[in-house]
This record gives sequence, structure tokens and C-alpha cells, in this order.
Amino acid sequence: MTKVEKAKKLLQELTDKNFLLLKRSKNVGIYLFSLLKDILPQDYLELLKGFDGYSLEKKKALLMTIRSFIEAADFSPRTFSFEHEKKLPLEKFFKKVEDLKVLDQKEKKVLLAFGIQDMQSALWYVPVRYEDRRLNTSIGTAIVGQKVALKVRVVDKGYQQDEKYPAFVKVADSTGVLYLRYKYKNPRFLARFVVGKEMIVYGKLLEYKGEKYMVHPEVLSQEEAGLILPFYYIRTKSGLKLPAKQKHKKLRAIMEKLVEYVKHMPEYMPQEWLKSNNYPSIAECLYFVHKPSHELYPLLTIEDLNAFLTPYQRRLSHEELLLYQLALRLRRLEAVSHNAVKPSEDFLKHIENFKKSLPFKLTQAQERVIEEIVKDILSGKPMQRLLQGDVGSGKTVVSMAIAYAFAMEGYQSAIMVPTEILARQHFENFQKLLAPLGVNVALLTSSVKGAERQSVYKHTKEGNIHVLVGTHALLEEDVEFKKLAFVVIDEQHRFGVLQRKLLLEKGKGYYPHSLVMSATPIPRTLALSLYGDLDISVIDQMPEGRKPIITMLFFESQFDRVVEKVRQEVQKGHKVYVVYPVIEESEKLQLKALMTEHEKWKKLFPDKEVHILHGKMKEEDKRKVMEAFKERGHILLSTTVIEVGIDVPDATVMVIESAHRFGLSQLHQLRGRVGRSHLQSYCYLVVPDEVKQDEDAINRLKVMVRTNDGFKIAEEDLKLRGPGDLLGAAQSGYFGFWVANLTRLDDLILLEKAKKEAEEILSKDPKLESYPDLKKVLLYRYGDRMDLSHIA
Repeated sequence: MTKVEKAKKLLQELTDKNFLLLKRSKNVGIYLFSLLKDILPQDYLELLKGFDGYSLEKKKALLMTIRSFIEAADFSPRTFSFEHEKKLPLEKFFKKVEDLKVLDQKEKKVLLAFGIQDMQSALWYVPVRYEDRRLNTSIGTAIVGQKVALKVRVVDKGYQQDEKYPAFVKVADSTGVLYLRYKYKNPRFLARFVVGKEMIVYGKLLEYKGEKYMVHPEVLSQEEAGLILPFYYIRTKSGLKLPAKQKHKKLRAIMEKLVEYVKHMPEYMPQEWLKSNNYPSIAECLYFVHKPSHELYPLLTIEDLNAFLTPYQRRLSHEELLLYQLALRLRRLEAVSHNAVKPSEDFLKHIENFKKSLPFKLTQAQERVIEEIVKDILSGKPMQRLLQGDVGSGKTVVSMAIAYAFAMEGYQSAIMVPTEILARQHFENFQKLLAPLGVNVALLTSSVKGAERQSVYKHTKEGNIHVLVGTHALLEEDVEFKKLAFVVIDEQHRFGVLQRKLLLEKGKGYYPHSLVMSATPIPRTLALSLYGDLDISVIDQMPEGRKPIITMLFFESQFDRVVEKVRQEVQKGHKVYVVYPVIEESEKLQLKALMTEHEKWKKLFPDKEVHILHGKMKEEDKRKVMEAFKERGHILLSTTVIEVGIDVPDATVMVIESAHRFGLSQLHQLRGRVGRSHLQSYCYLVVPDEVKQDEDAINRLKVMVRTNDGFKIAEEDLKLRGPGDLLGAAQSGYFGFWVANLTRLDDLILLEKAKKEAEEILSKDPKLESYPDLKKVLLYRYGDRMDLSHIA
């Protein structure tokens, strides 16, 4: 419900014939002022400020007048009159930053430092938040807890040495008194506040024991006040050695210049799509997000702007999601147009022989998934399937069964994983189960060098290697397969669509079947939309004999209990992980902290081997640490580098420090490093004592304590924090959205809608020939990332 709708409802209730509710209600004027401050004329707002002091008759009259005004007003978005502007060819808006004559060299350098390469990506570099610096409230009517701009007069000032905020300035307006509080130790800065002087202050309004105050507010110039100020995403590694405030200022100045050209941008989305969704034109939308204005959109509120709920922002999000769905669907249509290897009727027998060779029985879920995969493969069309399964559910064994069957048919398989540690682990697992059956397995990573590397190239090309496991090294030109039929990509979100394609192109004349695997459980409805180019299989059952991991939450003050539990497990000969978060603001600082913790744990366990692992180490050093930990180590201190693919069966304890800094899905991934055998395992979540006050953080962590089911955790994560956290930073970035944000529920709904719209558009026009400009935008956004050259 919008603020106007809330106000309408309240006015109807208050102006009911008997006016009983109006007689009993308090603070009506302040509440209505907060709802309607952006909409009502100034004289009405002034009357609302003193509302509670009026007689009943005057209150009735004012409310009836306001009600009549609102019911008669037109709050629909105003037109920008851009339709009369001369439209330029769409290509003009794809110009490289270096070619933009409107910008000087310094401004071009700023855009390039932010990774903005052309005019289109500059215009779509929309603000991530806004601050309302309009003078549309007063001390008496402003809502406590919100940031506001207030025009005030200095009444008094002073310095109290022993206070938390020793310097204060007392200011007032016609509706009340406000204190500006500062932590500065030197009182000289108070000289700028002259008693009787009028000024504009901006900050968060707070209240304590009836006294309203702001801490370190900004003092605004006349030009700064009266604006809705956009704030852009400031990359910490942009290369610009400027304070964040200056970076924002420079970006605003650049966008002011560029946005003037937007009025000449032609519309490229289908007219029926714009009409059915009641969306403004692309020119209006891009203009508005950089220069939001109440005059252009009467219902504008800072809350709606920051929640991306205005029709201008919604159109941009919706458009992005539709383009993504179109790209996915076009990608799938192109893939299934190829022929793939169709194995012989003995393929199923090979699968059965592999299952008989296993020292354990597959779960029903694994059996079902193998059936789904085999059915695809026997169709003769390229299989494109996403295999989702919880940590430790047995996805790798499924891929092994298919790789073995293809090897028996004389074909090769490639297994691509994101890290060297995971590649070595997969290689060892494949080797252990497949080598005794006559399958040649090889490893290719950056640390495989010299004669060994040349040997891998040679035997892969000749077809002597049946299964090649590796990292990005598999994508090199020197890697040639004789008969590649099956490709497995593990932790698929770490690879781009184009990287996947490079590997698939090594099939020589036919399209390999591909299985992409993910241990991040994603609710099926969301997965279907995000991975629309893939069919989905789910392993929703754990192998027999695995005991649920016991998870407990501890505060720092209880750390001795954690140490004691670790001691008990180490004495049994079991191994322990201790994980620390990587703090983005200062990775160097974090590494230093990790070293300090290393010393602490060595003192706690002087007779045990305590190892350390982090992402800044060379691959060879990481491998040596992991081997030492597996063979003789007791405790491994690490950053999240161990999140994926580490398999040490006798590791039974996972301690996660500052657990509140992690998303639920990441905590679940980390917990999955233990509990990989019949041994009882434990996960201890450790947080600072002050986190007790953070109800949201505690509720999230309690989800981990309650359940080991990754899909239940994913559902909870979706409810509590949205899919951005669920997917993790790597996966969120993987989709390449500029405005759409899957942490917003509204955008999730739009994603589902966009999927249906893409299907409808392509069912009528598979190559978008009726929409030449839409095709240009689609190729600009996804042409390279998803290889849409077949529609160019």
C-alpha cells in the first residue's frame, strides 16, 4: 500500500459521520504530514503541523478539504515530452567512452576506472540509493529514525567535557527544538555556529528521553538542499585515489552530462510489452533514475526509490530479466539444434557394471538422476542438465558412472572444476574407482608442467586418456580431444557461459553432452528461471550411514567450551577446521589476524600440528598444506578457500568464527566439509556477544542449528534474506544484472513473469526479426557472454 493509499484510508475513517475515531486519535497531524508531505500544497502542510491544537470543528474542516484534494488529484507519472525529441540510431548509444565528445579526458578516466566502457553501460550505471535532502518537513513533524533535511535557527551552543558527544549546538524551528551533537575534542569548531544564524542540517533524527538530536549532521549549502541526491556503487579498487564523497560527486557531474542525451534514445522494447505493463519509455526511465523528481512523479517517496518500486526502476529491472530469459532460451534452442554422440544399446549395461563394482550402494535419488541423464543421452540430442545436490550427497559418483559408460564405448570425458585443490580431489576419486576398471584418468592444472604436461596433451589427443580432470587449463588451445562426448562442470557458477562453451566446442563435429553440478541448493522454482537453458535433476537424499552434523551456536564469552569440545575430538585422533571470514575492506588486515589466531591455536594445542591456509597462497603451497593436514595434521585454520570440495573423512569438527558474517548457504557449504564418513561430526558457530542484540542474525544462525537439509536452508534463506545471499556473491554476479536484484521479492516475481514473456516472444519470432533494435540490445548485453552469434 502506497503512502497516498494509507492516507486515503485513514482520512475516510477519520471523516466518518460520527467522528468518534478523530476525537480519540492523537498525533494525526504529524502522521498525515509524513504520508502526504510530498503531495500536498505547502499551506495545507503548515496547517497539519499545528493540527493537534485545533478545535474538533477546525480538524474536521481541514481533513475534509485534504480528502477532497487527494480524491481529485492526478498522481499518474508526468510525461517528459521526450517523444517530440529527435531520435538517434541506437548504435550511437553503444559508443565507447573514449569516443564521447561530451566528456573531457579526466571524466573519461573516472568512468573507465569504474569499469564503464561505453555510453550504454554508463547510462545503466544507476544509483544504488538516494538521500532526500528536500526541505519538506520540520522538527515537530519529522519521523524519528529517518534521515531528514531541516531548516533551523541556532539558539545556543556549548561544550561538556565528560559527555560522550561533548560539543553540542541547540537549534530550533517553529515546531520544536533539536540538538546537534559532535564527538570533536576541540571546541573551536563551534565558532561556525553563530547564535541566531539560519542553516540547513541533514542527518538521522534520533530521540532520547523526549529530546530530539542528530549526531554529526551535515550542514548543507542552499544548492545541496532541496534535492534528491543519487549515490552510486563505489568500487573500492576503482583506481581513483579520492575519498568516496568526491567519487560520488564526480560520478553525479558526469551523469548530469550524459543523461541529457537520453531523450534522443529510441524505444526498442515491443510496444505490446510496454502497454501491458504500463511502463514509461526507456528514455524516461533512464532519465528519471539519475534525476528523480517529484514534479515528474507526484507519488515519489524516498522509501519507494530506495526499494526500487517506482515504475521507472521496475521497467529497467523487468527489461533486464526479460533480456536474460531471451538469451537463455535462444542459447538452449541453438544447443539442441546440434547432434550429439548417441551411444550403443550396451550403454545401460556399462552403467550396471559400474554400479556392481562400487563398495557401496547408490541411493534411490542417485539411481533416479542417472536414469534422467541416460534418457537424455540416448535421445541423440545434446544433454544439458544441472545436477543439484546437497554437500556430500554423491553428485561426483553419478558423473563417474556416465564417464565410465562413455569410456567403455570408446569416448572421452572432461571434468572441469574451479580450483586446483578440488581438481586433485576429483582426480584421486575418479582414479580410485575407475582405474581398476581399465579407465585411464589424467589431471591437468597449472602446476602440471614440462614433460608431464606434454604427455597429457599427447595422450588426450590420441584418445588414450578416457577421463581428463582439470581446472581452466582444460580450455587451452593445446588441449585437443579425439572423441569428447561428455563434459562435467562442477561448481558451475564459478565459470561463465562462454567458458562452458569453449570446452563444449572441443567435441569436433558433434556437441558433447554436458552436466553442470552445484552444491548450492536452490529452490526448484528459482532454479528453473535462473537456469532456463538447462534441465534440472536433484539428489535429495544422503548416502546411508551418514550421521546428521550436530550444530551449536556459541558466543565469544563461551569460547572455552568450544576449545574443550575441539580438544575432545582431537584426542580421539579426529581433525578440526577453524574458518575465519575474509573481510573485503582489508584482506591484508584479515590475513594478519589469521596469523595472530594461528599463534593462539598453537598455544592452546602445543603438542598438535596446527596448519594455516588462505587464498593468497600459491597453489603448490595450498596443496602441500592440505596433504600435510590429511596425513598428520590436527587443526587447519583457513579462510573460505576450503568452502568447496575439500574431502577429509576423519575431519569431524568445523568451527566458524564470526559466523554472522556469512550467508546461510555459505555456512552450509562450510559445514559440509565435515560429516563425510560414519563418524559423528560437529559444527560450532562462534559470534561476538554483541550479536545477541541482532535478532535477524540470531534467527538466521538458528536455522543452521535446526536443520542439515540444504534445501530447507535455501527456502529459509530465501524468506529471510532473498536469493542474493542464497546464491552467494559469485553466483549473483554470474547473471550479470545491472539493475535487477534477486534479493528483492518484486524482482523475483518479475523473473517468473519474464520467463513466460520470453517464451511467448520467441514462439512467434524465434530470431527476433520483427524487433531489430531489441535484437541489437540483446546482442550488446549477452552476445558474447552467451554466444548468440546465430541470431546476429
